[in-house]
Amino acid sequence: MITGKIIIDDKVVGQDVLDGILVQNLQTDAKTTTNINGDFSIRVSVGDELLFKHDFYQERSVKISDAMLNRGIITIHLNIEVVELDEAKVNRLDKNWKNNIKVKKTEKTEFYEALGLDPNMQYAKVNPNATALLNNNGIMDPTEWLGVISGQKKKAKKQDQYFKKVDKMKELQDFFTDYYFTEDLHIPENKVENFVNYCYTNFGLEKLIKDNKYDKIEEIFQAQAPIYINYMNKSK
Repeated sequence: MITGKIIIDDKVVGQDVLDGILVQNLQTDAKTTTNINGDFSIRVSVGDELLFKHDFYQERSVKISDAMLNRGIITIHLNIEVVELDEAKVNRLDKNWKNNIKVKKTEKTEFYEALGLDPNMQYAKVNPNATALLNNNGIMDPTEWLGVISGQKKKAKKQDQYFKKVDKMKELQDFFTDYYFTEDLHIPENKVENFVNYCYTNFGLEKLIKDNKYDKIEEIFQAQAPIYINYMNKSK
């Protein structure tokens, strides 16, 4: 396990985000993302190549050396992605500034205006795993009316929580890799998902993921693997 920190060399306000940067081991396909401080942890071996990727920054790859692994910590410098814009066509401006402003309305904007609603509501962020019922924009949100009328809001919230849990467990499997579970912990391949679910549900892994404490998660996996295997054998 190696830990690291991301530093943005030419950062500017609005392009200094440190969380959500993808860190991928190209040899094992293990993946993780940085936290709000730019910190991350990932399993590596000497010679593995780590890829660092984000929409804002130039991609960078780093090969793990003996010195890096012995030190146990690395610092990665990234630069802001340079985007070349197409040539702009500049039209002559009217002396009356109001005539220079032309806004083309979309069909969705016109729909919201026809209902007497704020068109900006269409840009509210929604969890892709959640139904529209969770888009809590207030009483003027038509999706909120549907939630109240149908009585499905609680069900939608439970569904959202379930999918979040599934996503987190998948992240853990990708981070540690199937090879780790089957070869190091001796969990049968068809039981890896059940084992991760067992540990996630009973040992507070959600908070450990949020705090980026993957070394603690690994301790839990190692301690629980023989217990899980023993229980599984007794159930046969």
